[in-house]
Amino acid sequence: MLRIRSLASLAMLTLAGTLVNAGLGHAQNGPIKILVGLPPGGAVDIAARLVGEKLQGSLGQPVVVENKPGASTRIAVQSLRASEPNGQTLLVAPDAVVTLFPHVFKELGYDPFKDLTPISQILHWSYGFAVPQASPAKTFPEFVALAKTDPKFAFYASPSTGSQQHILGLQLGNFIGVKLDHVPFKGAADAINALLSNSVPSAILTLGELTNLHQSGKTRVLATLTASRTADLPEVPTFAEIGYPQMQASGAVAMFGPAGMTPEMTERLSKAVQAALADPGVKAKILQMGMEARSSTPQELDNLGRAELARWGDAVKASGYVPE
Repeated sequence: MLRIRSLASLAMLTLAGTLVNAGLGHAQNGPIKILVGLPPGGAVDIAARLVGEKLQGSLGQPVVVENKPGASTRIAVQSLRASEPNGQTLLVAPDAVVTLFPHVFKELGYDPFKDLTPISQILHWSYGFAVPQASPAKTFPEFVALAKTDPKFAFYASPSTGSQQHILGLQLGNFIGVKLDHVPFKGAADAINALLSNSVPSAILTLGELTNLHQSGKTRVLATLTASRTADLPEVPTFAEIGYPQMQASGAVAMFGPAGMTPEMTERLSKAVQAALADPGVKAKILQMGMEARSSTPQELDNLGRAELARWGDAVKASGYVPE
């Protein structure tokens, strides 16, 4: 009888080990840490927390979000890169870590396709150009006139150096014939505070971050980088409408793991993220942020990253940005 029990116990341990290696079941049952390379309060951080809360329930594992701001998210990427590929350390970040950063940083410190495992897209966003409520510019042509005649207006804020917003601002300066100097911050929340306090004359941020501020009269969105006017800001023209058709862009937030994760583990996490984003409550909260919940398979995210890498490469060249 003792021998039968021992053999049964050994069989159960062997099966558990098989499930661990396959990335199935709850073998990796320790807490999941989601790294965010930006401060709390911005869209990326909120998206990570919304998804993390759902993952905690569906995966049966504690989930914590750890903010590691600095170096335009690259500190968080390096932490992910150094972690074990056991599904317990993940990264939620703007897609720029794959699509843009290879073009704007000489010392990137990672290979976006060799050192990261794509898991799922999380949300999609569009951009707007805004000025403080106290700005004398009521339209974008008025802002251009101010920037041409008074250097103190020829600045714009973005969430970080090397961000999509940073490159878009350089492009915009080329189109209007004015050198717009970049004012980087450590995340969107700081850039928003600077805009609200009239510390910067303009900013390029996501519409999710700007819409409520515009509607409440705290800031003024002068133009959007969308193909058509948005339902939330029907009175705000697109850049295409006012003569700058090249100024169209959008971005995304996605989840990544370290290199070396098994396909089974990656698929398990991806399906959990997809389920989280299908939740009506999560979708509603992301919509309230002025953004769209949008999931993907790992392969779809990889394909998108490769296509956008080429597109942003062209944009960086056109902007005149010199890699740092």
